Amino acid sequence: MANDPSRTEKATPKRRAKARSEGMVLRVQDLDATIMLWGNLFLFMGTWSAMFTLLGQQLAFYLGKTGEIDYLSDGNLHNLAWDLFRITLRVLLPFLATNFLLALMNQFFQHGFKPEFGQLSLKFERLNPVPGFKRIISAKSMVEILKSVAKFLILGGVAYAVVVPRIPMILVTLRMPLNESIRLVQETLFILYRNVMIAMLVMALADFLYQKFQFEKGLRMTKQEVQDESKDAEGNPEIKRRQRNLQMQAAMKRIATQVPKATVVITNPTHFAVALRYDEQTAAPICVAKGLDHLALKIREKATACGVTIVENRPLARALYRSVDLDKTIPAELYQAVAQVLAYVYRLKGAA
Repeated sequence: MANDPSRTEKATPKRRAKARSEGMVLRVQDLDATIMLWGNLFLFMGTWSAMFTLLGQQLAFYLGKTGEIDYLSDGNLHNLAWDLFRITLRVLLPFLATNFLLALMNQFFQHGFKPEFGQLSLKFERLNPVPGFKRIISAKSMVEILKSVAKFLILGGVAYAVVVPRIPMILVTLRMPLNESIRLVQETLFILYRNVMIAMLVMALADFLYQKFQFEKGLRMTKQEVQDESKDAEGNPEIKRRQRNLQMQAAMKRIATQVPKATVVITNPTHFAVALRYDEQTAAPICVAKGLDHLALKIREKATACGVTIVENRPLARALYRSVDLDKTIPAELYQAVAQVLAYVYRLKGAA
């Protein structure tokens, strides 16, 4: 699908959301692992002194107890095991917590926090071995194998460049004082770890850019898919056209039945038309019909044919059209303006 030449359009938000619900997210494991290793390195550099002090104190304590016969008796073995577990937990807990937080941060910054539980459902097609074999022999799997070999060679070269020049110095440590030997080994291990981590970070960033390109390429859509999605979002044109026709028919029916009962029609004069009915049975004028442009024209024509008075008042017509619904009384703030119009209509009828 990713190599389909017809897929030239960028993925829409709906396509991305669907891919995410199906478990298709950009996940670069090397980048996650590199960030976690760097975090562990900085944590180790910040806590190694306290950690080794703790281990040294506990080791001195246990060495001092070895001369006591009762200490290793059956009654103390439980306490000894609990002490060892507690010490191990104190050493490992900061690293476990750091790795957990870094994993959450990687997930949040790359994809946001939006868990998808759909992938946990049982799908029997996943038990079919044929798709698995196809993935094993696919071009993508071959690229991953080549990437793994390249990473191994690069990391091996970095380690070789650090360790081999220092082999003579490491061999000399056999005849050096213990403190100097430990310092040289620590320095070598730190340089090796640092250079390997830098190389892993560079490879992880390069892999991230490559996989992001492949991921976006796999989400591309054809022009027809984009058009179909747009139609689904906006609605079927045929259905929308039918809805407009039904609305127009209902409006024309209301004009034919309600405008003849109106007391007055207030116009803009051409763009707006609002028909009001007011008699002794209504507490306030009621909007029986209103319309824009074509419907406004039909309201005026029907009012003229039925002898309903038409009054031109542009601001009042616009205000009534926007503020009053069909079969509802006009708002109180328009009482005075409408009362003046009704008084004018009644004077005309009285004169007639």
